Amino acid sequence: MKSSRITASSISCCALLGVFVIENHCGLDAVDHAQLAFHFLEQKLYSRALLEARRAARQDRDDSTPHVIAALAQLGLGHLNDTVTSLRTAILTDPEAPSLYATLRDICIQEGRIDLARDTFRSLLDDLPGNWQVRASLGWAHLRLDENEEALPLLEAAVAEADSSVEREPRLFARTQLGRTYMDLERFDEAARILKQALEFDEDSLLLGLALGECYLLQGHASSADEVLSGALSRADNAVAAAVRIARTYYDAGSRKQAIVYYERALEGEGSALPLVLNNLAWAYAEEGIELDRAENLSREAVKSDADNVVYLDTYAEVLYLQGRHRRAMAIMALAIELEPEEGDQYDYLLQQMQKFRGVADL
Repeated sequence: MKSSRITASSISCCALLGVFVIENHCGLDAVDHAQLAFHFLEQKLYSRALLEARRAARQDRDDSTPHVIAALAQLGLGHLNDTVTSLRTAILTDPEAPSLYATLRDICIQEGRIDLARDTFRSLLDDLPGNWQVRASLGWAHLRLDENEEALPLLEAAVAEADSSVEREPRLFARTQLGRTYMDLERFDEAARILKQALEFDEDSLLLGLALGECYLLQGHASSADEVLSGALSRADNAVAAAVRIARTYYDAGSRKQAIVYYERALEGEGSALPLVLNNLAWAYAEEGIELDRAENLSREAVKSDADNVVYLDTYAEVLYLQGRHRRAMAIMALAIELEPEEGDQYDYLLQQMQKFRGVADL
């Protein structure tokens, strides 16, 4: 089971909350309780943060901030259901704030509980039936759970109802999710149309560029995909992260050679320090059956960075196997199998890999 924890993104949220608390409270007592709650949260004194957040909420029932602080404290304590309940209350307190919906989504992604997000947004829709941001988030949850038929009408309604006066990001979010739903339903022309419309509002959006590029790839329009994705990279604030995302987009669409190009671009920057990039590039080379010596070096570096990662060990073993070093591949695979619990997601696959290696080694 994934443990609950305060992540870097949560701490960033806390920093913003600190500014909000200082600048927006008027009563001295309310400032003290909210600031104390934030202070205790930064110190990871989650129980004390929760107590002060509840006191601040009682003093100002129209402010969503104490509920968000309470949610982050509850997350730190490992109480996910309480976390989501507090965020639900925050949304009911300030239903027009896009960041509240995003925080609930992000936490449920972090904890692997998209089903909990779906159920929460569904209950919020009962309380806020005319709120398009609730519809968009509920549609997102259905989409993440492969419930595309349920997602589609919600997202179509959210895009149609989006108020042009709100912040740009939530409207783009709704359009992106609708585009991805059309893609999953293989309605590619409609997906391309809605994503191109969204890009007209924000041509620098990496997420929109990735989605439209993927759509073109699925349609077989490789040149259009290359144009969109290369443009997304040129405008990205973080070129390494963008190159990795683009590489993954090409890989998922079956374009491994283009994935290799963008993983190599990532390595030109700070990507050389990221074991995930090293591993994924090595795996792509292995699947193509090319540059195996380079693949071995990349994979070995990834394993050095994280020797207990069974995915990296599997890649290293596969490269060794393709090089004809079957006994060495079996030794590395044995380490991976030893590290992976029998109930783990990778255990059966690793056993199959070992059987493949043995079959060749015994010839």
